[in-house]
Amino acid sequence: MKQKYRIWKNVKGENLLIQEYAVLTADFRKQKLPRLQDEDFSLLCEQTYQADEVKNAFTQGKDELILLLRTQHFFPIGLYMDFIADTVISMYTSKGERREDLIFDDKEILMGALPKTETIAAINEETSEKPESDIDELLEDDSQIKKDNSSDNVKIEQLNEEDNF
Repeated sequence: MKQKYRIWKNVKGENLLIQEYAVLTADFRKQKLPRLQDEDFSLLCEQTYQADEVKNAFTQGKDELILLLRTQHFFPIGLYMDFIADTVISMYTSKGERREDLIFDDKEILMGALPKTETIAAINEETSEKPESDIDELLEDDSQIKKDNSSDNVKIEQLNEEDNF
């Protein structure tokens, strides 16, 4: 099962919101993670925590934070909870509002590998907007294109219509 945890540090509301999503249909079983869209996931659980409680818990240690975050309705497996706790700690050690999506695939764990996470859509810390990048800088390439002369040695033969294969 593919799962997504949306973690949102809301500065204005002074709380932390964690939403747990999963892909529940069999249609996406063979699909790679990057191809999944937000509408492919179904909301399973939503938990809200007070910012003061979260800060107090993570200053006492990661284990205390995990104890706070886990509830009767929100109880991810240990490996996922470790990634979630690390993300929450990094959010609260930085200033501003942030949102991150962690995406996991249970298939990796069943095959004996450590889970790989994909972090998506971090919100800019200062302006609470999505970070922008200059696309022109990403596309700019100053290297020269070299001509490939290997096609000059190819002989072009004309086929007659009378030749049948």
